[in-house]
Amino acid sequence: MLTFLHIIFGFGIGFIGVIPPGLLNLTAAKISVKQNRRAAIVFALGASLIVIAQVYVGVFFSKILNDNPDVLVTVEKFAIAVFIALSIFFFIKARLDNAREVEPIDKSDVKLFSQGIILSALNIFPIPFYIAFSSFLAARGLFTFEYPMAHLFIAGASLGTFMMLFAYIKYVKKFGFDSQTFARKINYILSGLTLAIALFTLIRIYEVL
Repeated sequence: MLTFLHIIFGFGIGFIGVIPPGLLNLTAAKISVKQNRRAAIVFALGASLIVIAQVYVGVFFSKILNDNPDVLVTVEKFAIAVFIALSIFFFIKARLDNAREVEPIDKSDVKLFSQGIILSALNIFPIPFYIAFSSFLAARGLFTFEYPMAHLFIAGASLGTFMMLFAYIKYVKKFGFDSQTFARKINYILSGLTLAIALFTLIRIYEVL
């Protein structure tokens, strides 16, 4: 059961992490509209590949914090700070309601795949996101850093990222591409969600103390 949960948690975090319209998913959607679905999938595969490295880095730093039981409260405080920052980030993003313009994409599969890798590598925001969530789960006994559990979590996060990008690719033509309206609504939801997690963690710290 715990093995299955690692895959589910990884998938869920990877999936949720790219819901807000950003450079990656807007680029994937635009490739799908301007070229075709196959070209957009090649781009998404390159972007999702980098997520493996990003989650690994996040889990690595999270493990360093969790290896010492004496710093569990510090980990929780760190998670609170990250979740509050995420909440503020999503709220400001919703208020600004900006949709980024993306550059024209070359039709070459190699260049599409490479661009997915490059854009994803430049997007370092997910790393603290993964540190916070893996620490949050580990503090509650729902995540272990041992092989193969952590690797299943990492694989799940990469798959979740790809599936969310694929959702943008598949449904952008069907539902239209009103990214500003979607961005405002989903970012408000995510802002509330991350704030709720921060408050829950803060209450737990006071209960422990």
